[in-house]
Formats: sequence, structure tokens, C-alpha cells
Amino acid sequence: MKLFDAYRASLKSLAVEEPIDVFVHRPLGFLVAKASFPTPISPNFITLMSIFVGVGGGLMLLTNWPHKMLWCGLLVFLSAVLDCADGQLARMRKTSSAFGRMLDGTADLLVTAVVAPLSIYIVWQRHNTPTWLSVTGIVVGFLTVLTSSNHTSMYDHFKNVYLRFTQSGYTDGEDYETALERWKATRAEQTWWKRISWRIYLFYVSGQRDYARKYDPWTSYRFSLFPPYDPERAAIYHKHAEPVLRVWRTFFGFGSLVFGLALFNAIDQGEIFIVYRLVVLNAIFFLYLRPAQRRASKAAFQEMGVHLPDQPETNPA
Repeated sequence: MKLFDAYRASLKSLAVEEPIDVFVHRPLGFLVAKASFPTPISPNFITLMSIFVGVGGGLMLLTNWPHKMLWCGLLVFLSAVLDCADGQLARMRKTSSAFGRMLDGTADLLVTAVVAPLSIYIVWQRHNTPTWLSVTGIVVGFLTVLTSSNHTSMYDHFKNVYLRFTQSGYTDGEDYETALERWKATRAEQTWWKRISWRIYLFYVSGQRDYARKYDPWTSYRFSLFPPYDPERAAIYHKHAEPVLRVWRTFFGFGSLVFGLALFNAIDQGEIFIVYRLVVLNAIFFLYLRPAQRRASKAAFQEMGVHLPDQPETNPA
């Protein structure tokens, strides 16, 4: 039981933990974090190793190595385990930091930016003639990467909104304005690799803000303007948003995306991955989640009596 309790303490709130992480990635990540705990190994070092392993797995697809697809899948899976382990180690040591969280998000972007396009390239090589099929494959591949990015970005946004309202003292996730001010305050002392991380991170949070405004105008991205934690507001937001959040965390998180990339590369069935992400998940994303999330956000903010500058004026204060 002590081991289980220690594992449970290394997790985020189960309301936002992806099932694939809880049952697959994080148990292995916990072993890495537990082994690293008494050593000088830092969470940021594990994050950098996650980038190195994940990008290496993607680049494996460009080689002629025997069983390169299997090796790619295994390395991408290991990257996901390390991506979980860094945060678990930080929570075990109680050393979570804003920069560590930013670096972790940067790692996610870098790994998927390499692995996803190259995985689709492998599929395109098998279906690139005649010309019309080649062009169609390029369009389909681009849309798969783009919409998958939107999936994980929106899950991350609504997860942070949920935790901001329902958990006392939660500070993970920040709006673009806050991130920009933090960058300006520290840029004079940043090393070259921190500057790169900051550029990627600011690009991500600005894009997330812009897409969130279109996807659900009733939500708010201005986390820094949220009212302080209040149990009554927490109960209201949970009542409206948690049923929708269950769908978000089950299908649309980064853990699910990377597990899919690892699995379908390992068995060399990228076509299935494309159909699943582009057709099945986009049907859920646009036809069910968007209207359901808009209804939940509108009802929650109105009942809480909260109105922020980036929300429609018709949402009463």
C-alpha cells in the first residue's frame, strides 16, 4: 500500500489524468522517478532525455535499419514514459517550477513535430502514385497533424480551466499575457537553449489562445484574471464541465496521441492511425465536444457569476 500511495501522490488530479497515462505511462514513469529520486538527476534532465529519445525515434523512420518501425515505436513509447517521469519526480521532490512545466510542454511539441509528420510520410510513400493520390495524401497528412495539434491544445486548455476553478492553489497553465511578462523579466539571463524553449512556448500559448476563442467563445483564456478558489464556484464548474472533461481526457490528450504514434508505428499500420485521428476523433471533436463544451462553459460561467474581458458581452456578470 505504501508503494501505491507513493504512486498516487506522484499523479496529477485524477479528474484530468489520461487513462492511458494512469495505467500505462505513469506506472513506468514512477519507477524512473523513484530510481532518480536519491540521485542528482533533475526533472529537467529527464525532460531533455524525453526529447532526445522521442526525436530519435522519429528520425529512425528515415533510416534503413532493420525493424525501424518497431524501433521507432519503442523509442516514442519510452519518450512518453520519460515525459511522465519528469513531472512525477518534480512532485515527489516538491520542486515543480514554471520553467519546468514550460520545458515539459516544449518537449511535447518538439517530439510530435518530428514523429507525427515523419509517420505520415511513411504512409505517403506507400500511396504516392498516381499524382492525384499523392496530392490527396499530402493534404490528408497535413490535416491529420493540424487537427491532432488542436485536439491536444484544447484538452490542455480546458484541463487548466477546470483545475483553476476546482483546485485550491493550482497555478499550472498560464495565459499568453502572463507568459510574455515572465519572458521579458528573465530574457536577459537566459541561455541559448532557454531562449529556444521560450520561443516555442510563446508560439504555443498564443496559438492555443487564438484557437480557444474560436472553439468555445464562452470559455476564458485569462487565467491570471480568474477569481480566487471558492468551494461554491468549484462545485458549479465541476457540475457543468466534468462530464465533458471525461471525454477530453480519454481521447484527446498528449498521452493518447503519443501512444497512438508509438503503437501504429510499431505495427506499421499508420493508415489506421490517420483514419482514427482524422475521421473518428474529429467527428467527436467537432460534432459532440464543441457544442457540449460551449454549453458547459456558458452555463458554468453564468451560474458562477464570472465574466472576463475575453468572453462575450452577453455573458452576464
